[in-house]
Amino acid sequence: MVAEYKSDKSESEEDYDNLYWRRTEYTEGEDGELSWFNAGVRVGVGIGLGICLGIGIGVGLLVRTYRTTTRNFKRR
Repeated sequence: MVAEYKSDKSESEEDYDNLYWRRTEYTEGEDGELSWFNAGVRVGVGIGLGICLGIGIGVGLLVRTYRTTTRNFKRR
């Protein structure tokens, strides 16, 4: 049944599958371990994204509370 499914695939689908699997395979000389540099880059990117997201949410909350407060003062 799997052989029948593979034969029904178009050429473009097969090309896409090959690109995906090639990307996940290790290149010659790699043993699949994460280097210190790559690990550091991943951690750095994660921290950077977390800080940006946190600042964005914090500024949004500050602006919202500022607008609410100024609206309340204008009503009085």
